[in-house]
Amino acid sequence: MLHHHPVHKTNNSVFHKALNFVIAIVATASPLITLPQLFDIYTKKTASGVSSITWLMYIFTAAIWFYYGIIHKEKAIIINGILGVILASLIFFGTIMYG
Repeated sequence: MLHHHPVHKTNNSVFHKALNFVIAIVATASPLITLPQLFDIYTKKTASGVSSITWLMYIFTAAIWFYYGIIHKEKAIIINGILGVILASLIFFGTIMYG
């Protein structure tokens, strides 16, 4: 369940419950979209065409989202941030090693 920030009105409608459920799934699963890129870099041992700067910026933005999630006690955002930092870091280091 997502944390209800004091400025947000508590709404227990079916729509809001469903939306919170979908957001929890999307926030957790969306960083996993990077797995094919990660798999390609490390199995093919090449990062040709993959920008290390882009992935460094992904690390930076994921870290900000992680921090935001901690401050606001939003579990879905925290999980998204952690996964984002880890996966983007692995891709970034792959671009350094194999780029």
